[in-house]
Amino acid sequence: MEKVRLRLYQLTLVLAFASVTLALVNSGMQRQCFYIAIYASIIGLLFESKRISRSPFSIALPILLIGVLNLAWYFIYEYQTEGINQYNAYLGTSKKLILASLLVFYIDKFKCYITKENFQKYFLIATATGFTLATADGLWQASQGVDRVMMAIDRPTVSAYVYSVLSLAFVYSLYLQQSVKLYVLAGITILLSWFIILLSGTRAAMGLYLILAIVLTLYHFRKFHVKSIVIFCCIVAGIFLVSYKPLIAPKIAQTQLEIEDFQQGQDSTSLGARFSMWIVGVQNGLAHPLGQSIESRETWSQKYVNEGHPHLATSLQYIRIHLHNEFVEKYSLQGIPGVLLLLFFFISVISYAIRNNNGLLLVTVLLLLLYGMTDVILLSSEAVLFFMTIFALATFFSRKKT
Repeated sequence: MEKVRLRLYQLTLVLAFASVTLALVNSGMQRQCFYIAIYASIIGLLFESKRISRSPFSIALPILLIGVLNLAWYFIYEYQTEGINQYNAYLGTSKKLILASLLVFYIDKFKCYITKENFQKYFLIATATGFTLATADGLWQASQGVDRVMMAIDRPTVSAYVYSVLSLAFVYSLYLQQSVKLYVLAGITILLSWFIILLSGTRAAMGLYLILAIVLTLYHFRKFHVKSIVIFCCIVAGIFLVSYKPLIAPKIAQTQLEIEDFQQGQDSTSLGARFSMWIVGVQNGLAHPLGQSIESRETWSQKYVNEGHPHLATSLQYIRIHLHNEFVEKYSLQGIPGVLLLLFFFISVISYAIRNNNGLLLVTVLLLLLYGMTDVILLSSEAVLFFMTIFALATFFSRKKT
């Protein structure tokens, strides 16, 4: 029986590693590996039922609670319309989060089945393979003249979000090897990754990736290496200068222009539409503090815009999709309970990561939080699968402060 338990845990890990590797290579196979890993973890939990304890705290709990709230909201407000409708994304996300919580719990609670050295080795192989394939694909797409690099995911923004976390996971695995040569490779990886992210044209990732890479580095080593920092900054400056005119300057000019347009009452731009959505979403939450349906949000928003707020009209084009902010989206549909639960999720995972000295988990949840300020990551199927798998695997790096 012990051998069966061991094999189930090993199978779950192999499938989780494969899901991470394939995230930007083949989203269909990524999904299959994710779900099979969950099925294996469920069987594993059944075999381990007598050894399961609820303490210490596991980040599986806040993940489970968000999934359960989404599911409850779905059953309260879904109108049983036939076929695919706007509620399906929320239903799908709730299922993924509930199932992912089981994967996180299983991998976290029974990591005694694999040694620290072996796990780090397999994690390095998985992230290195995934990063190499994704980077090669991104460079190939750029060579073909595409406007924005997107790899295997058909949305450049989501691709950039996933790629940035995959890159930092690979960098973290290199740091763990404690080799000067691999530290140099980690630096090269960060610079190459930033260049690929620039090619994706995703402003949030362009601005946040280097900052979180520095946070990860300082949090892991806890000390400054002046010479290394100087060299790194010089290389970053070089890439910045080379990339400024073709890649960075247009985004800065676009951002400034869109802010000016919104201030003049024109919101039909990328940023302007977001500003409109956030304002309308917050007003929805204030008017419906305990939540409402998608239909109710749309009707109320149309009335709000028509009755004195025509400068927010572009928000109505996206009101049935999402409001491009994780907290505003929750507040506008699930009211105060949704916002409080989302806050509990982020605060509990961040505090768990800090308390357990887990640098990878910390930067992953921080990126999820910060990207969620301009997008709704927890409604993207590929992003949810990837982030939840990284959360599950990252729990292995938790270690108490001494």
